[in-house]
Amino acid sequence: MTITVIINSTDELEKYKTTILSNLAKSVWNIRAIIESDNAQEVFRQFKFEKIATEPLSGKPENLVEVINQSQTYLVTLAATEYLLRLYPAKAFTLNWGNVSGYDIESTDGTIVAECFAATSYRSNGKLTADLKRLCANQTALQKYEFFYASDFSDASKKYYESKYAGVRIVKLESI
Repeated sequence: MTITVIINSTDELEKYKTTILSNLAKSVWNIRAIIESDNAQEVFRQFKFEKIATEPLSGKPENLVEVINQSQTYLVTLAATEYLLRLYPAKAFTLNWGNVSGYDIESTDGTIVAECFAATSYRSNGKLTADLKRLCANQTALQKYEFFYASDFSDASKKYYESKYAGVRIVKLESI
């Protein structure tokens, strides 16, 4: 799904989070029904190929793996926006979800940009490095952030990346 929204307050973030969590609950209900069939091969076939889950924002049927990836990235983006709203309460932020050009989060005045992701490892697909390079290349934003959720990012890794990509604040979220 592709969607762009402007967020002015944490109340607006809560509405999106409620929608996402409600649609994830629908996915769990659907998954339970499939698992109860007791045919392991069929269960995993459906997990891989069928639209058995609920897309987190639109509520439309979607592939389970896609919903897992989307929902976690959406939740990281919401947590990151909440973080930014606390730091910059007078700003509004554009969230670019899905395949939308631009940064994942941008202040509406263009002075703040951020990239967001969720992964089993911060090294997966070189996402962290690619995001940091992209953020460093931005010559107009005054503040640049990388937000992510991954369990394997250490303080030593943070120091390494912050020194290599000076000017980008790296924020590893502890929960989403």
